[in-house]
Amino acid sequence: MVIMKLQILSDFFTDIKNFFSVGRVLGVDIGTASVKVVELTRKGEIISLENYGALQMREHLERGNAALQSSSLKLDGREAVRAIKILLGEMKPTARKAIASVPSFAAFSVPIEMPLLSREETGKSVAFQARQYIPMPVDEVALEWEKAGEFENLRGQRMQRVFISAIPNALIAEYKSIFRAAGLHLVSLEAESASLARALSSAEDHTTLIVDIGTESTAMVVAHGVAVQQVGQTDYGSLLLTQALARSLGISPARAEELKRRRGLLTGGAEAELSTSLLPFLDVIIRECERVRGLYERTYGARVERFMLAGGGANLRGIEEYFRERLQLALAEPRPFIRLSYPSGLEPAMQFLNREFAVATGLALRFFR
Repeated sequence: MVIMKLQILSDFFTDIKNFFSVGRVLGVDIGTASVKVVELTRKGEIISLENYGALQMREHLERGNAALQSSSLKLDGREAVRAIKILLGEMKPTARKAIASVPSFAAFSVPIEMPLLSREETGKSVAFQARQYIPMPVDEVALEWEKAGEFENLRGQRMQRVFISAIPNALIAEYKSIFRAAGLHLVSLEAESASLARALSSAEDHTTLIVDIGTESTAMVVAHGVAVQQVGQTDYGSLLLTQALARSLGISPARAEELKRRRGLLTGGAEAELSTSLLPFLDVIIRECERVRGLYERTYGARVERFMLAGGGANLRGIEEYFRERLQLALAEPRPFIRLSYPSGLEPAMQFLNREFAVATGLALRFFR
């Protein structure tokens, strides 16, 4: 039997072992309707936030096919290049090297179990076992894996859980082309679940459900410490809330978006119809959160202790309390900048920035790991 060598993600980035010598990088989060960038630098042991910026695409409010990408819409490379160039023109960053993420719906991620082995032997075993879980020919994807923990099975054998992520080779090539056309050098690429865990979790012994509410989809990540344990995704995001509100009130999507941001989930008096329109869509997201949480708890035999809300859709007034009541979990504030140095003048905006730039910050932090 011939075993085909599985492509490893780092093989696509030939200088990945050498790029750490330069202490400046961009984390670039290309979402379904936005591009968000942070620039981090490192001097000695201090990592600093040097610059950040976001470009929101408004066309998607009126035209569903105007998104940069979605689970049913291929990445629009030309529009992505244009958006990145516009944003870089405003930011004027010094760094030209970048790390980017692919959304949850574009990567295949799953935890697997195997005997406790050396890292080299684990890599070989992962390459073999991945064929059972990845719904694409193995020569068409690149693979990354991280150890997610150890345990002892019923026979007393030492085992380990490994979390694997596979990204299609064609998508990697497209991202490299986009960044080259935008004047940047893409030095690494990863699934957004890893970026979220790196930015929002900590080395403390907590198990956290991270819910990243984007424009057209929501990603769920269960992380223990900084290790990804379980992921999930649903094609329900903040845009569906806006569209539902527009239909319910008979107003334009742009007006509905403005009303949603200003009023949130207020439920009293004249605001009751607003809340009634939004809650069924949030309930779909919450049910998927509960499914992912249950899958984690059955697989790992451990409890999720808390949750965090991130992404632009998390800036909805009242959403934290609603999720807390439904999930019956402690709420933790996302704080991706907690380990970074940044100007004190940014403090009033930190709650907003913490949610909006979690993925981009996690990407840039990969550069310094």
